[in-house]
Amino acid sequence: MRQRTASVLVLLILISSLSVGMASADFTHAHDSSIIDADSSELTHNFQSGSPWVDSSLWERLDAASEKVRVTVITRSLVTLNQWQHDNGAVEEQEPAKNGETLVAFDSTDAQVDHRTFWMDANILHKLTGVPGVIAVLDAEKTPEPYDTTPFETPLGLEPESVRSGEIHGANEAWERGYTGEGMVVAIADTGVDFAHPDLNGTQARVTSTESPYEGWPLMFDHNSMYYWLMHGDAYPERSTWYANTSLIDYDNNTDGMLDESGYNISGVNVSLSGTYHLGEHPDPTLRDKVGGDVPILVVDDRVSGLYETVYPDINRDGNFSNDIPMRPGEETSGLDNDGDGLWDVSGGLVYWVSDGVNGVPYSKPYSSRHGYSNRIPESGNLTLFMLESGSHGTLCASAVAAQGVVSSGKVLGMAPNATISSIGNHYSGGHALDGWRFIAEGYDGKTSTSGDQPNIGSFSFGYSSVDESGADGYSLYLDWLTRVYNVNTSYSVAIGNGGHGFGTAKVPGASHGVFSVGAFSSRSSDSWGQSAPWSNRGPNVVGRMDPDIVSVGWSATGDIPLNSRSNANSAWSTWGGTSLATPIAAGLMALVAQAWQANLGTYPASQEFRDFVLSTSDDRGYEPFIQGGGWFNASRATATLDGVNGTWWASPAQWNSGTYQGRHRDANINVMYPGDTQTVEIEFENFGQTDIMLTYSPTTFAPLEHSVQIWESLGNGTEEGLNDTWDGHQSSIPDLLIPLHITNNTSISLPPDTVQFRARATIDYSAFDENQDRNSEERVFLEIFRWTDEDGDGVYVEDFDNDSMVDSDDWTEGSELDEVTYWWDDGPNAEVRLGNPFEDASDGIMLGVWNYNGHLSDDPVRIEIDWTSFGSVDDNWLATPASIIVPADDSNSASLTVAVPSDANPGLHQHGLSIKSFELDSSGNVSTTSPSREWTLPVVTNVPWSGPFSIDPLPLDGNVSNQTLYSETWISGATRWDWRAESGDWRFLSVDWPEAWDTGGTVVLDVDWDDNPYTDIDLLWLSEMPHGYSEDDPEAYGDNTFYIESRSTNNYAGGGSHDWGTYTGTSREIFAVPAKRGMHQFVLHTALHGVQTNDNPLNISVGYVAAEESGFERVVTDWSQGSGVDAVHIVSTVPLSVDSVTAQGWSQPVHFDNETAYQDVSNDKMTSSWWHNVTVQNSTELNIEMNAHDDADLDLFLFRDSNGDGSFSSGEEIARSWTSSSAEEIRIVDPEDGNYSIAVHGYSVPGDMVQFWIEIEVVGGDELVITDQQSLTSLEIDTIWPNGSETLAGLVPASAFQVNLSFDRPEYAGFWSGFIDITLEGQISFRMPYTYELVELDPEVSFVVPSNLTQTNVSVPIRLHALDTGIGFHLDDLNWNPASESTIIPEADLVEAIDTSGLNHNLTAIWNSANHSAMPQNVSFREVWVNSTLPEVEKWHDYIVTLTDISNNSAESFLSIAYDATAPPLVLSNIPWITNQENLTYTIQTEPGATVTHSGTPIELDESGHAEVTVQLTPAEVRSDPSSPFYFVHGSSVFELKISDHAGNSITRKFIIVYDPNSPEVHLIDIADQAGYHYTPEQITNPVNMSEGFLYISTPVDVRDWCLKVSSVISNHFTEQCHYGQIIPPVVLDDTPGLSTSTLQYQINATELPDGEYVISLELVDWANNTFIGEWPLALDRTTPVVDWEISPGTNSSFFDHRQGLSWLSSEQAHIRFTVDGVLISERIGVLGGALFELNHTGAHEVCLEAIDATEQQENSNRFLDCRNITLDPSIYQTQIISNWDGGLVSADQVQATLQRGPDQEIWWSRSGSPDSNLIEPGADIVILTFNLLEGENQFVIEINALDHADEYVLTIVKDTIAPELSFAEVENYSAPLETIRVVSGICENGAMLMLWTEIDSKELLCDSSGEFEIHIEIPVSPGTHIIDGLSVDAANNQRNYSIEVLKQEWLDWAIEDARNSGPMLWWFSLAALLLIMGVSVTRSVIRRRRARIDRIERQGPDLDEIMSEIEDSVFSDSE
Repeated sequence: MRQRTASVLVLLILISSLSVGMASADFTHAHDSSIIDADSSELTHNFQSGSPWVDSSLWERLDAASEKVRVTVITRSLVTLNQWQHDNGAVEEQEPAKNGETLVAFDSTDAQVDHRTFWMDANILHKLTGVPGVIAVLDAEKTPEPYDTTPFETPLGLEPESVRSGEIHGANEAWERGYTGEGMVVAIADTGVDFAHPDLNGTQARVTSTESPYEGWPLMFDHNSMYYWLMHGDAYPERSTWYANTSLIDYDNNTDGMLDESGYNISGVNVSLSGTYHLGEHPDPTLRDKVGGDVPILVVDDRVSGLYETVYPDINRDGNFSNDIPMRPGEETSGLDNDGDGLWDVSGGLVYWVSDGVNGVPYSKPYSSRHGYSNRIPESGNLTLFMLESGSHGTLCASAVAAQGVVSSGKVLGMAPNATISSIGNHYSGGHALDGWRFIAEGYDGKTSTSGDQPNIGSFSFGYSSVDESGADGYSLYLDWLTRVYNVNTSYSVAIGNGGHGFGTAKVPGASHGVFSVGAFSSRSSDSWGQSAPWSNRGPNVVGRMDPDIVSVGWSATGDIPLNSRSNANSAWSTWGGTSLATPIAAGLMALVAQAWQANLGTYPASQEFRDFVLSTSDDRGYEPFIQGGGWFNASRATATLDGVNGTWWASPAQWNSGTYQGRHRDANINVMYPGDTQTVEIEFENFGQTDIMLTYSPTTFAPLEHSVQIWESLGNGTEEGLNDTWDGHQSSIPDLLIPLHITNNTSISLPPDTVQFRARATIDYSAFDENQDRNSEERVFLEIFRWTDEDGDGVYVEDFDNDSMVDSDDWTEGSELDEVTYWWDDGPNAEVRLGNPFEDASDGIMLGVWNYNGHLSDDPVRIEIDWTSFGSVDDNWLATPASIIVPADDSNSASLTVAVPSDANPGLHQHGLSIKSFELDSSGNVSTTSPSREWTLPVVTNVPWSGPFSIDPLPLDGNVSNQTLYSETWISGATRWDWRAESGDWRFLSVDWPEAWDTGGTVVLDVDWDDNPYTDIDLLWLSEMPHGYSEDDPEAYGDNTFYIESRSTNNYAGGGSHDWGTYTGTSREIFAVPAKRGMHQFVLHTALHGVQTNDNPLNISVGYVAAEESGFERVVTDWSQGSGVDAVHIVSTVPLSVDSVTAQGWSQPVHFDNETAYQDVSNDKMTSSWWHNVTVQNSTELNIEMNAHDDADLDLFLFRDSNGDGSFSSGEEIARSWTSSSAEEIRIVDPEDGNYSIAVHGYSVPGDMVQFWIEIEVVGGDELVITDQQSLTSLEIDTIWPNGSETLAGLVPASAFQVNLSFDRPEYAGFWSGFIDITLEGQISFRMPYTYELVELDPEVSFVVPSNLTQTNVSVPIRLHALDTGIGFHLDDLNWNPASESTIIPEADLVEAIDTSGLNHNLTAIWNSANHSAMPQNVSFREVWVNSTLPEVEKWHDYIVTLTDISNNSAESFLSIAYDATAPPLVLSNIPWITNQENLTYTIQTEPGATVTHSGTPIELDESGHAEVTVQLTPAEVRSDPSSPFYFVHGSSVFELKISDHAGNSITRKFIIVYDPNSPEVHLIDIADQAGYHYTPEQITNPVNMSEGFLYISTPVDVRDWCLKVSSVISNHFTEQCHYGQIIPPVVLDDTPGLSTSTLQYQINATELPDGEYVISLELVDWANNTFIGEWPLALDRTTPVVDWEISPGTNSSFFDHRQGLSWLSSEQAHIRFTVDGVLISERIGVLGGALFELNHTGAHEVCLEAIDATEQQENSNRFLDCRNITLDPSIYQTQIISNWDGGLVSADQVQATLQRGPDQEIWWSRSGSPDSNLIEPGADIVILTFNLLEGENQFVIEINALDHADEYVLTIVKDTIAPELSFAEVENYSAPLETIRVVSGICENGAMLMLWTEIDSKELLCDSSGEFEIHIEIPVSPGTHIIDGLSVDAANNQRNYSIEVLKQEWLDWAIEDARNSGPMLWWFSLAALLLIMGVSVTRSVIRRRRARIDRIERQGPDLDEIMSEIEDSVFSDSE
């Protein structure tokens, strides 16, 4: 690294860009110095309390000469803002009402945070920030940007499904629990939603509030359409919005089904009840594009006349509305099915309201009053509101929440299918984005307190990438306020963006503290999931807080896209990803959990509590907090936890940002901890389950385990002619390198077994990436992690046939075995991929693929550095917790987490966590399993700030594994993405606490450098504190301040995620300076370009401090003789400095006007300024002007130069201005041109039209200040000058210093003078420091040196007079010594000497005594004069006065009085007593004035009359007593002596002894004895005592003079009293004689005449010093025994009628009642009356007692009542009985009943024998009918009837047989059976069953024997045909079974033919007959030949039955003929 010799370049920047008022000849807009300018590169100063945050893009618009800007102002007072708008012409004018509309105005809300959007003139933007109450000013023209839907190309073969997202997030299991999002409304703020999509139709949210005028309509919001409607009354087609103008009227007067004017066919359409039809055009351009033109819409009032609710869109454009689907409340969508599959293929959108003539459009009332509009009320039916889709992003997001899985066989399924969607459409247009955010929190009525018209959850898949102070910006703070303060029941799921992999990329508003910030993790091909998407943004936010909060699927899932963008419904889906996906995924999962919360806990969760719950039930995926936050959203665990599933739990807080800010921990701001600090937080764990849980804790942090680096020289292009021809070049689908990282079961290639997270990175040589720096990348490096599964078992994952270590196309033989897990295929020189819990994705191995993408472009070697690191979890010594705690079932417990920062801790952000393992405990309290049921890490982030100046050097990039880190302030990565947005790159955040000790007027130097290379650029930002706009709303969460960007590097952002190179130094170093201001700051570093060859860029970081030594460059001169001279000033620095030259100029003096007057001028016309002042500038180096008003006003300052020399000033001659929103203005011009200038003060806004102001004008120049030398100090010189450090550097020894030697001449006259020291560093870098010279004109000094004033003497003494003026000097004639009294004479001078202002000496004795002082020349002025004289010897007072006036007319005077005195003094004393109780004794003395008086040696001062009042603090006397009497021991200051002396030595002495007794005679009651000899303590008598007489024993002081003892009633006039007076006065002693101070006395008390009650015993004592004391003790008397009447029911005094009894009692007084049964306490209470319910546990005799004791219970002699009774409970009351006549029987019924008898309130338990289940019949009726369901077979029931003290058991048995007896039979067949009438039948039957078989003519009966078989003969009719044999079997339970068979009776011929057909014997008989017939018939030769052929065939093949039978039948028929 180079020497930091250029570090003070920053000072140049500081000086050259100082004040906002600085200007040059080319006037440009200057930002208000009191405005906090977001992302401003200017230094701001003079920070004012309450300064608002201003969007930086607004200043960019002003710099681009925009005439108008559109702003959104967040304010605490819309009323105040509204007035300012009207005063400054910033009000948007509404179009007047038309078409029957009415405009209704509503007052704006006030005194609460709200916002307003409006257009305004750009040239008064700076004025807006001064409006009271303004919190932030946002750029309303800067719309939020949706995050990518396809952040990366989809790998080949990957077909993701949203269904999988539900599975891996546990949504499916939540559904199974009954949680589908029912009742939850999720708002999608985006491009809109296509609710006609089959997957989303029916998911639209509706207004359910019965108090809302929009009840039943969908809950939607479109701020863009609303704005144009309210402002202009425009709707489609007049303006392209989503509101349709349906004011066109038509009729069907002839009821022919055709509209009269338009000719539309309305036959079949619901008839308009009013007869008036409204027409319009559909506003959806995508619909028009798809169907080929405008789509008419018809609006009908078909339910209530005049109330239009039904809309028909003519989607098919056939002019016929009857075949179109109507849209109305409850069925608000419409579409067209083109292909007949039952799904709409064309979307008609959704209608969410039709005007009713009474109300404005939904949400228009709060919206219009917020923005200062009147609400525009359309006539009924004239306006129809549609929710459409302007792209696809919103529909994709909505489908992630609630898609129904309809299209493409369920391709898309949302996380919460029963949740409903509220669409905030058109969110990226219209400039009113914040209205959508607020709509979610307050709903249609604008009230957070109501429900049914507002969403529960907001989903934001967008952000503002250009805001660099994410988390402290105006957007984020407003969103946090909405969810934390405004509506705590509204939660927002907010994407953090896709600009990763750099840290600190979390963007607005996802960086807001109180929202659910969502990061993206993977759901990849195969079964891999839950890995960080490398492009997902990361935390921390700008104040070092954790982001994201939660992660979910954001990398590859399916989603729905609008129907009108595809040909049919089943193709209307797509694959998408990004945090845009992860966010609605999380929102849908939140809906599931919120439903479960509401179902189980009865309330909707508060947002911050909800966030804790979700985080603490998530999955730890092995990443650090800045990547995964709390972890992977697990809806299954979350809902199971709320259901109370055993073993589940949650924690709050669920993440911890350690430390405090401004004295306490902040939930929504920065927190820091300093080395040595500790902090303890209680983590509350909640267990809703029914078993106890043990939680064990392990503080943990990440540590590197293994680190490898590989350099790949990617050579050539792979061609035969090129270099490295063994490589065939880059293949898009094949990596160039495949590095094995881990092979399972291979110890030589394996990750460390403790690896929790794995990181791989690569960086390509920047010269190959973008050598010409045109921001078009050439070669890139890609990374991909593969999981290898060795499917063929050959152990090969890639070949390397040519041994070149690179993958050629023919090497890629195992591609099918490699599954992609994660990858980085992005446009940047630096790539990174990570794996959390890598062994979960290991399979047979983990491989790293590396690509040199477009590698064929280079023929030269291209260096690519690849490294990979394993990180594990190790113990963290910063955190401490108990080892474990038990969380009881259905209860909570807390654990203390202590964060202790070591005293030697390095500052920075530290990520750690608390690893929590949970174990379920069994009923005995033992762990049920050794494996934890769950492991999760509570994320902890600890921010240790730097304090004051510091320097940190990076660890070396030496490959040492211990140096590796996941996040380090001194190693920064690339992470730039040239296909994204401004946040891409790596960010670091350093908290710097700048202490007061370092705020000594110097400058902070920010200095960061890195290795020299022309491609790397690190941007710096410096953030300082500003007031927090929401502090008063939640001071604990927010604190007083937030942060703004005070200074930064030049923002060279060039778009698309790329930056141009540029540093202030023009080298690989960034330096600039900022003002040193005490307080907390954020120092931010950002990789704009990463051109180093390593993955990490090590940074040398320095925050230095440069200042002049205390009092340096500042001189105050009071002695003008030293006004000229030389000086040496030291410049000290904590960083190295090297100075080339130093020059100076001075002196100049500002002109100050204090009470000037300005008036109200024309606001926008500077030339109407009411105050002007001209000044001439010549040979000046600087012109400074500063002003402010004395009262509230807005004055502006302008500076003109008469450039044309015409003597007048015109508007075009303005060269500078300062025009903030206040009157604190300042202009500074460096090196102004010579000429005439004019200064104008313009009254922009002057209340009362007039205001006073001050202004100071300074023209800098002059040659009285000259630099004589300058030199840098050596280390030795520095150590010598500052051995103990420099106070200016807070005690540090300077790192460098130089000395400036200068000479100066005294200015001409007194005042403040300015000069400047110009310092030039090596390299011609210069800066300027002020030199302040104050020439002070002090008043002259004159005095009498001797003698002292008021001296009294009896001898002559010298008098010496001295006069001095260190300033301009005085004339001798102006020094006058005069008598101060008439009798005093001025003595002549003995000697007068003087020194004039030139330093010459003079003897002026003669001139002085001549009294002709004016004889001295006037040009001689004196600095000093001495006059010496002698006091005249005259006894009297001599009084003198001397006066001195200098040339500047300043004056001084002095007095002297001297006297004699010789008279002795008299003495008179008063007010000295012998005894007192006052500590201070005050007595008076009257004696001779001037006398000396002492009190025991202490002088007493007398007044001029000789009077004095003396106060003495007395020493308390000690009262004691010997055996005979008491006495006082007096000592100390109470014994004193008084002595008076005069000047002659006479004196008087007197001695006094005073008894000082300050102590009241306190007494102590020791004991009380009653008439029975019982003793009580004072405490005991406060409770009632049974006492009538007794004695009090009291400890009393021995000096009591009088006493009175009184016993008096508290509530009546009863009392007794006795008193005693007159004791002997105790003597006083001075010797310390021992004795006692107290004695115990006995006082008798008689209470026999006093009634019972409350009394006070009082003893009043008075001692000899009149100190009094009254001792009081309460006494309660009670001598009456209570009487109690009591009874028990039901029953008598001797018998109980039931075991359930009731006691009631009434006491004569309040008493302690104890009621016992058989000695057991049943009831105990205190009162006058009462009762108790009790139950007896057995029958028989019982002893029942009631005891009553009144309030004397605690005393030994108490009043007691006792009454006992013997009462019997008859056992017969509980006799049991069962009546069951079926017991032991057999039935076929399904049920039987038994009658049971039991006693009162007795349970019956019954069960089926062998069943584990028992059934309870609750106590009730004495007679119970019990029905038993019978099972087949034997049923046995056990019945147990409780009989109070025992149970009677009964067993009932019954057999159920409902199964029909077995019966089947068949005919026993034989060859001729069909010819017989007697048939043989055999079958199977049930043993013991009766059988009956019958035919038409015969029947048989028999009993089935034990064989279960039978055989019978039965006759059938003789007639041919089929006959039925029926059978019936009946068993003992009367179950029956029927069975029948058919038998065939045939004639012989039929039988024979059939037998032959069946190849029976008859076949051969018929064949023989046929042969004989053929042979016997004469036929022709041809017939014979055929016959012979047949015979041959029959002999070969056998006879053909069909042929033979045919011939036989023919023959038979022929014969019959």
